[in-house]
Amino acid sequence: MAVLASAGDVALIVLAAFWGLLVLGLCLVLVNTFNVLTSTKMLIDGIREETVPLLSEVRNSVMKTNRELDRVDGMLESAGNIVARVEKISRLVEQAASGPLVRIISLGAGLSKAASRFRSGKPDGKK
Repeated sequence: MAVLASAGDVALIVLAAFWGLLVLGLCLVLVNTFNVLTSTKMLIDGIREETVPLLSEVRNSVMKTNRELDRVDGMLESAGNIVARVEKISRLVEQAASGPLVRIISLGAGLSKAASRFRSGKPDGKK
């Protein structure tokens, strides 16, 4: 019994084959997408495994640096206080010594002038 296929039957067979190929192509795309997503997940997990300890080390380094900066700030503040005290002391010494020094220098200049007049024997420094 030979069955002759009509044009509609042939069209349905071609359409079914096309849909089958389309489904097969979509399955291949889904498999490739799954592989890409799996690789991406592995890459992200690897990056996370390396970055989390690194970030922890960076955090510890920043904390240590902040502690050291606090210590340096304290030392700079102490140095500033010492400089201010030294400036006050030097001003006091300058004030205490400058008056008598000026007087001693003036006295020395006057004595020198008087001694030179006395040696020359001329009064009032006339030549």
